[in-house]
Amino acid sequence: MPIASEIGSAGIMYNIAEHPESIRAIAGRLLNDALDRQKKAATAATKCGDCRDDTPRVVYRVGPIHLLPDREQQAVCRKLDEETRAQPFEFPPRHFQSISALNDWVMAFSQGRGEEGKALYKRCAANCSPNYQFTIEPNGTGLQVETRVHCGLARDRDSNDYEVSTALRLECEAPPQPVAEAAR
Repeated sequence: MPIASEIGSAGIMYNIAEHPESIRAIAGRLLNDALDRQKKAATAATKCGDCRDDTPRVVYRVGPIHLLPDREQQAVCRKLDEETRAQPFEFPPRHFQSISALNDWVMAFSQGRGEEGKALYKRCAANCSPNYQFTIEPNGTGLQVETRVHCGLARDRDSNDYEVSTALRLECEAPPQPVAEAAR
């Protein structure tokens, strides 16, 4: 499925003013577009037979673009980068009534606010940079969100550029293969 990607500036003043180029505005546009594509894909319902269901999930990712040079990276960030690349931090699924409520939570979480945001920043210590992946699916009257975080290398704080992307993912299992009879 197609991936949408934009680079947004996360400067604090842009986000406070809800500037069209703020990460919040870009994220809102991309999420709305991805959920529209998801609805269209779900209504097209190309039954794939072996899929656990026919509703693609929106995979929404956010991460810094510019990192500190290798020589300036702390050992703790190198270790966390390696460990959480293989085994990201996972947070319990959450339910939101709207994209706006989801976006509010993402902004707070990514800034270390709220219970989960504080827990994240305790685990992703020092100046290490979180890279977020949110898997979103419509659920009843809102959106169900699963959150994974890769605690990566430190970002260059002279840059407020983040890559924000969305993609649709349909989860399918491989069809069972017949077992070949042994030759006699």
